[in-house]
Amino acid sequence: MYKNILLPTDGLGKCVFGVCHGVQIAKTMGAKVTAVCVTGKLSSGDILRLHDMKELTSLSDVAAAKAAMFGVDGEKEAEAAKSLAVAKKMCDSVGVPCELAHVPGEDTVDGILKVAAEKKCDMIFISTHGNPGLLGSLFGNLATKILAKSKFPVLVHHCGGPS
Repeated sequence: MYKNILLPTDGLGKCVFGVCHGVQIAKTMGAKVTAVCVTGKLSSGDILRLHDMKELTSLSDVAAAKAAMFGVDGEKEAEAAKSLAVAKKMCDSVGVPCELAHVPGEDTVDGILKVAAEKKCDMIFISTHGNPGLLGSLFGNLATKILAKSKFPVLVHHCGGPS
């Protein structure tokens, strides 16, 4: 029925548990997996947490500030590579074909939907922690936003597995 399942991942503990379930569903259906990791744009708060304020605001050393900013991009790239490697390893271990996609600097929902369209996925398998907190209750969590915007079937998995 489904031939190409999009499997978003961010590499977090419970998300990995959800990836495992998504891979098993793909195996059962005889589908391939397209694993995607979207690393959004960093907010100014994220940048300040990662780097010393003096390093970023020094007027005397613009090159050092630019290098610090480039370092943040490199860290995001490395995080994405780790997340996608876990999905690839899971797929390989059970014989499921897997394609990897990293979308840097994009809104998570838009990035996921963009890859689903580009890679001709016919289903999105997304995990949710089911615990959105106050902000998630007010503005919706990622799974809710995907459900609202997707033109593809979406299977939502509650990943209550080990952290």
